[in-house]
Amino acid sequence: MLEERYKKYKYVEASMTSQKTRMTEKLPDFKNSLAILDVLIDKKEKEEPFETTYLVSEEVYTKATVPKPEKVSIWLGANVMVEYELEKAKELLEKNRGNVQKAVDELTSELAFVKDQITTTEVNIAHVHNYGVKKRQQKTAA
Repeated sequence: MLEERYKKYKYVEASMTSQKTRMTEKLPDFKNSLAILDVLIDKKEKEEPFETTYLVSEEVYTKATVPKPEKVSIWLGANVMVEYELEKAKELLEKNRGNVQKAVDELTSELAFVKDQITTTEVNIAHVHNYGVKKRQQKTAA
């Protein structure tokens, strides 16, 4: 029974750890996207064109000039891209980044609880094992 519980806790720990890793890997992308949006908003306010180099295909880049940056397209997932005004896009990305950070924080606290449960279960398994050894020693001594 303790071994089954131990295996379940280890499975949950592995699952939560991989989920936390996936979420944590998304945070730098949000930071970069928000930095680019800040540049675009700044260019829009100054009414300056935005020059960029972008990837056309593998190892092939080209330059582009956006005369008046007003909108951006954002991948939402599941092959869905939506066009937003710069300010709305920034709001959306900040909200999503906050949600991801909140999920990472929650997973961190839940992982701490699961690790405590694993430790407790390991200690209980050791106690049961030691009790069995002690009983066998008493039986052979008698």
